[in-house]
Amino acid sequence: MKSKKSLAIVTLALVCSLALSACGGNGAPANASSATGTAVTADGKDADGNVVDTTAYSISLGAQWFTEEDLEIWEHIEDPSSNPDKIQIRYGNTSRSDDESAYGRCAKRFLIDIKKNLGDRVEIKKYYNGTLGTTADQILGGLQAGNFEVMTYNVGAWYEYTKAFTPFDMGFLIPDLAAGIALSEYDNPVAQAMKQKAIDDIGVYPIMMPPIGMRHITNNIRPINSLDDIKGLKLRVQSNNMHMSMFEALGASPTPIAFAELFTAMQQKTVDGQENPVQNIFEQNYAEVQKYMTLSNHLYTAGATAINYSWLKGLPEDVQEVIENAARAAQTQSGKDLLNCEADMMDYLKIHMEVNELSDEDLAKFREMAKTTWDMGKEVMGDEYYNKIIPLIESELAKLG
Repeated sequence: MKSKKSLAIVTLALVCSLALSACGGNGAPANASSATGTAVTADGKDADGNVVDTTAYSISLGAQWFTEEDLEIWEHIEDPSSNPDKIQIRYGNTSRSDDESAYGRCAKRFLIDIKKNLGDRVEIKKYYNGTLGTTADQILGGLQAGNFEVMTYNVGAWYEYTKAFTPFDMGFLIPDLAAGIALSEYDNPVAQAMKQKAIDDIGVYPIMMPPIGMRHITNNIRPINSLDDIKGLKLRVQSNNMHMSMFEALGASPTPIAFAELFTAMQQKTVDGQENPVQNIFEQNYAEVQKYMTLSNHLYTAGATAINYSWLKGLPEDVQEVIENAARAAQTQSGKDLLNCEADMMDYLKIHMEVNELSDEDLAKFREMAKTTWDMGKEVMGDEYYNKIIPLIESELAKLG
């Protein structure tokens, strides 16, 4: 049998190799070479230390969160169980793996800890690339129907099913990444209230809400330092009425475009720019087609790993406890992971783009204009939930200072 040390090295090399071969979009192609002809290493860098494959680099940033024991469990996590009373966990993700982001690695930690503590009492099967569904109807509906037990899916896509996460659509309500991570922590009252709202509305439990990040603006026209600079810019936004209304209030021209089509749209100048979290801007190589990045922190984006609540509550109490504890540990890891990743990714982006932050004075002006759209959030959520969740968020933010 291979030693744990050699197994860890082989596993990381395999993961990075798969990422390199799969990177057919805007990242460097498989077997990419530096200008000196030296092959790219497993961490996505050339011989001079330059990041030339963003996917492999993203994976390398997350390797530190998993021990050799973790990697061995992960390698065998889908091994069949001979236990006649085994509990089946079918886990799905719309992405191609759980290794390429802090958001994905949260689910990886969750599944590893469940397997580590329950052994052959559980049999885990993983499904990637949207095999279990790609739309809210397929994913949330599938969870409701018990077609599968666990799924990772962005909370923004829950909008038609529940308004639990609508506060995250209110511009400049969440001030920065540290605040977003704190509010989403497993035991935070805000996270608990959102989770309960989702359970009450649709019977689906977002057991984890890993951070994807604060959204920032990039464009190819000019730096954005004031409200005057954003006026008239044609910016791609998500197909979300609250997001569109906020950018209209700021003076921009919001344009919904599918995420998969965004790079080409910017390359062909269909839009001037876009807004996304740092890891998306980095991973999609938007620096190739965008000159300017403004750290606007205008919206916080969270993910969700969701469970059929009735299924969970039907499990033995000790199994429920293992699953809840695994979620708590994974949630905490995801926040630390993302903070670390963003710092390194920003170092790369600052080399390839002109990056600026809004002054306190201009940030206040942006927030004031965005706040004019908050009434829409109240209308969407309804008075009862709005009057509960917004004061709770404000109270928790005050504690953070």
